[in-house]
Amino acid sequence: MKRNLNISAFFRDLFFVQTECVLSFAIVGTIFAREAAISYAYFFIPLVMGALCMVPCLPVYLIENMSIPQVIVQRSVELVVLEAACVWTANFLAGDFLGMPGLVAVAALTALLDVLSYSVAYWLEKAESERLNKKLREAADKSDTQKAGGENGAKDSTIEAFGDQNRRAQIPIAEILYFEADAEQVFAYTEKEIFQVRQRLYQVETLGGAAGIIRVSKSHLVNVRKIQSVRTALNSRLYAKMANGEEVLVSRKYAPNLKERIS
Repeated sequence: MKRNLNISAFFRDLFFVQTECVLSFAIVGTIFAREAAISYAYFFIPLVMGALCMVPCLPVYLIENMSIPQVIVQRSVELVVLEAACVWTANFLAGDFLGMPGLVAVAALTALLDVLSYSVAYWLEKAESERLNKKLREAADKSDTQKAGGENGAKDSTIEAFGDQNRRAQIPIAEILYFEADAEQVFAYTEKEIFQVRQRLYQVETLGGAAGIIRVSKSHLVNVRKIQSVRTALNSRLYAKMANGEEVLVSRKYAPNLKERIS
C-alpha cells in the first residue's frame, strides 16, 4: 500500500478533534462544574489529548488505497479513543464536580460534535463537487456547440489495441473513457467495448496527455473530457462517473489534479 501523508486533510481533522475536546469540556464544565477553580493552563490538556487521538487514525492519511470499510473502521477507532480521552480528561480535571452525569454529558457532547464536524466536512466537499459538476456541464455544452458548428481539432492520436479474438484495432485515444491496470495487463474502456493494450500505464499516460488522459489512482487513468459527473467519497476521494455509466475511484493523491483540470 502506497503511503503519502495528506497534510491538509490531517490538520483540518486535527483542528476539528481538538475543538471537540476543548468545547465538550468547556460547555459541560460550565453547566456542571462552574464553581470549580481550574487553571487556564488546563485547557492545554484537551488540546494535547486531541492530538493524541489522531494517532489511531494516521493510517487513513498515510495509506493511499484504503477501502471504504477500512476507512469506516479506522474512523470508528478514532471516535472510541476520542471519547475515552475526553472523559478521562474531564474526570482528571473536575471529576468531583462533574460526577457521573457530567462525565456522561462529556461523552455525549463529544460524539455529537464529532458527527457535526464530519457533517461540515462532508457538506464542504459536496459543495465543491457541485461546483465541479457545473464546470463539467459547461464544458459539455461548449463541446456540443463546437460539434454542431463543425469545428474540428487536430487529428487524434491513436493507440494499438486488441479486442475479442485478438482483433487488432487502432483506436483514437480521445474516444477512450478510461484505462485500467490489472496485474501486468492494461485495459482500455470505450462506451461499448473493452480492449487490451500492450503499453504500460505510465506509457499510456504520456501518450494520451494531449487527449485529456490523466492519472487518478495507481491503477487508473481517465479521460477528463469523458467524465459526466463527480461525487465525494470518504477520505478526501472522489468518484468520477464516465460516459458508459461506470464510476472510477479517484484517490486522495490525484484528486487535486483532477479538480484543477476540471476547473
